[in-house]
Amino acid sequence: MTERYSSFDLLQWLPKDAADAFLAAGQSRHFPARSSIYVQSEEGRDMFRLVSGTVRLSLMGDDGRDLLYQLFSPGDCFGTSSVVDGEPRPHTAEAFDDVTLQVFDRATINRLRQAHPELNDALLKLLSRHMRLLSDYFAAATFDEVSSRLAQRLLDMAETFGVARDDGIGLSRRLSQSELAAMVGTARQTVNKVLHEFQELGIISVQQGTLLFTDLSKLREIALKGARLHHFAAD
Repeated sequence: MTERYSSFDLLQWLPKDAADAFLAAGQSRHFPARSSIYVQSEEGRDMFRLVSGTVRLSLMGDDGRDLLYQLFSPGDCFGTSSVVDGEPRPHTAEAFDDVTLQVFDRATINRLRQAHPELNDALLKLLSRHMRLLSDYFAAATFDEVSSRLAQRLLDMAETFGVARDDGIGLSRRLSQSELAAMVGTARQTVNKVLHEFQELGIISVQQGTLLFTDLSKLREIALKGARLHHFAAD
């Protein structure tokens, strides 16, 4: 059976010997929920692979507004750019819940790149995938209605954290309206209005504060009206 990887898992582009060496070189670290892994603009010496839990990546504006642009799930790798180019962290990474990470410092990555040249190509593909994600979000913020942007992010959540139920697809992670607003770059009140519209269309329902997706096909129709660019192949 072909192994399935998360979208940002470096292992999907590595042969077995290089993947085994990469995993063996990682140092395990644990972070409690809502703790900081690293902060925007600080020096970056490590990259990470998520083993368990969820990691929240965000950008902070000069006016204090928080843009939540990605939630990473187990297998995803992040913090890569600063290890490769030596520049400061471009965003903040926070433990959304209790997380376990594999940590790889720059010296370890450089040693692995020399011993396993396939890692160089894998790092390029990982960085390219991150770039495509950000291009997608920039295009959506520039061209799309809030309903399309929210539909796109909800689809991402359903695909990453969805749990099949008899009455639809639930989420294994609870997201507040404020967090959804930070994901699409709008006000919480606007998100509340769009969610009510989605409920009236029979697309979602809210049960005990948790979203339940009842018609993903309609949600996908709304999402596809926007400037969606990325479609990552399932490896």
